[in-house]
Amino acid sequence: VSTQSTGELNLAWCNISEKTYNRLFPLRCEAMEKLNISGGRDTVSCETIRLLSTNLPNLTSLDISDCILINRYALAYLAKNCPKLEELSCSRVYELSSLDVLSWAFKMNNLRYFNSFPSILNERFKEFKGKMTEKFPHVILNKKDKSDIARPCTSLHVPKGVSRLWEKQLRA
Repeated sequence: VSTQSTGELNLAWCNISEKTYNRLFPLRCEAMEKLNISGGRDTVSCETIRLLSTNLPNLTSLDISDCILINRYALAYLAKNCPKLEELSCSRVYELSSLDVLSWAFKMNNLRYFNSFPSILNERFKEFKGKMTEKFPHVILNKKDKSDIARPCTSLHVPKGVSRLWEKQLRA
């Protein structure tokens, strides 16, 4: 499989290993602009993001929602290697704090949309939103109020009293 001329690719919830990402993107691919790797729960790591950001420098849109191994180092790789990144979705990436996002957003000069639903939407969201608006007035938070990708379930389908999903504690 060659991805050298592919502009957009959705690999959401495919359970792809890091080794497979190495095979899919072994070389620099200038054509790739949009990539969805959401749902890579235990398979997408910061090292995966390093590889992808190095080999896909023209990314404008990236969805890493539900990639629970991702942390602030992934944002550092994206800021350094993907200068054209405009939209970043990272819902339910619990290792990313609002401080991590604020720390790296200023290095993402083209960032216009940041989507993070239950990850940062908690009691501190108003504070986070205020700081983002003050420091980055050009960045729109949660442009997509309902993501049709990388959503393991909606609140309508979660039985009352359920607080765990995939053996992980859900956050309010």
